[in-house]
Amino acid sequence: MNMTFRTALKNLSLRTAMFLVTALAGPAVAASPPAAGPDAPEPEAFSDAATRFDQAIDAWDLRAAEALLADLPAGSARDVKAGALALHRDEYREAEALLSAALGSGQLPDAGAITQEAQHYLNLARGEQRALGPALRQRSPDGHVEFVCADARDAILAPYLFAAMAAARAALGGELGVLPDHPIRFEILDDPAKLALVSPLTLDNVYTTGTVGITKYRRIIMVSPRVLLYGYGWLDTSVHEYVHYLVTLRTRNRAPVWLQEGLAKLLETRWRSPTPLPLEPAPRRLLARGLARNDLVSFAEMYPSLAMLPSQERAALAYAQVQTMLELLREEKGQPGLAALLDQVAAGGVAEDALAAAWGGSFTAFDEHWKTTMRRRTAGKASDAALRKLQFRDAKPTVAASETEDADPSLLGDVFSHLGGGKARQHARLGVLLTLRGHLRQAARQYEKARAAEPRVAADPKLARRLGELYLKLGEPARAVPLLRLAGVDDPEQANVAAAEGRALLQTDDRAGARAALHRAIRVNPFIPSLHCDLARLADDPDERSREQAQCRE
Repeated sequence: MNMTFRTALKNLSLRTAMFLVTALAGPAVAASPPAAGPDAPEPEAFSDAATRFDQAIDAWDLRAAEALLADLPAGSARDVKAGALALHRDEYREAEALLSAALGSGQLPDAGAITQEAQHYLNLARGEQRALGPALRQRSPDGHVEFVCADARDAILAPYLFAAMAAARAALGGELGVLPDHPIRFEILDDPAKLALVSPLTLDNVYTTGTVGITKYRRIIMVSPRVLLYGYGWLDTSVHEYVHYLVTLRTRNRAPVWLQEGLAKLLETRWRSPTPLPLEPAPRRLLARGLARNDLVSFAEMYPSLAMLPSQERAALAYAQVQTMLELLREEKGQPGLAALLDQVAAGGVAEDALAAAWGGSFTAFDEHWKTTMRRRTAGKASDAALRKLQFRDAKPTVAASETEDADPSLLGDVFSHLGGGKARQHARLGVLLTLRGHLRQAARQYEKARAAEPRVAADPKLARRLGELYLKLGEPARAVPLLRLAGVDDPEQANVAAAEGRALLQTDDRAGARAALHRAIRVNPFIPSLHCDLARLADDPDERSREQAQCRE
């Protein structure tokens, strides 16, 4: 996206920013009565009907909202509500027409909630059209998902999203007790900055915390993994956002941020695992440090959004806290414990009190029990795993401008500085230089010498990756497999490693292992062309084989 567009986004007026923060904070505020005019309704009557309409919209109960709209007196204030309904139905042009006409009618007060509401929804309706343009649309074979993308190149995501969402629907329907009776709309944007057009987030929010998805206005909006340097876990993120969607329906949008995010993080992998996966090493380390220093993210800091926290580290710590809180409740009270919590929140109960009741004690007691449990579980040797930070392609480049388009940025710089200053590092550095000059066999010999120099270096995952990739290029997949597997266990979210492991396994005739590794790569970055060549070779279904062959480039 050009800098003119980004500058315009950054220069959103303070008044517009306040509208966005108000919208993110929670349920819509009851509208103020419109100014007196020939079509003005009675203030009390309008306020009561509008409040009930707002409650229906906030709960995403669009059928009820449509019925309540008929009870509102005709006029510009009613058109504002009709515009809000149209936006929630993804009818952006109609929403813009209704809202712009209402604001230009002269019947709304110069200041007041109804005018602010109209301007807020008008900004969103225009932002959606600008962000999506002439969007491409697909419906999943089961009819449960609507896929919309701004760039035709992102259509490649659709079949993988449909498969993941089918699995998520089956797994989470029982877990959370709700199955949507309408298609779930996913909007895939081709620039992270566009999130500021279609949500209450600002550009600073998006780039500071690495936000790539949001669930709002009865739709899921995500950034394509294509526009990040190394992709990201977009399928887990899709399910994460789907959990938000389900919790919103289940509680009529009464769940606070901490509960929403805790459940979403806990259950984002349930589509591919029978039980939630444990906390990853990097956030585990952050949580251990936060507990030791008594420096945790409070629920108040999490409001109105984790995307508004000051750093990716702070956001990761917040996620680790709420994920493990809900994980502990689920462990000790099972799915009925989560159901009891959600039932009480849906009935209007305070979430902290609802969690305490579901657990069987006070919230203070639960909080202390959680802290004690997590101190024990995170004790021991501290992990040196670094937090994986998302890198957008338009961010400050990490590769010198003189490097070619095909250069592997992971080979640039002193990539083996962690090996220390001995012979192992010297051999590894020489291996890098030889690799960059195309002397692959000689490079492999240097890497083997590095592994032989020190016992600890033989198990180094970074070195194992380099050597495994070389053996694969040299036509020795059997030697590549154990090395790439070691690297993949260390960094399962590295799509290039997963793709190389998948190819090596396929070439050694381990078709099941190859399929698992290649799908791990798809979860992060399906825009690696060679992935699809290997998936085509593995496909049993003719349609799947044809689809993968169409994306294959060696």
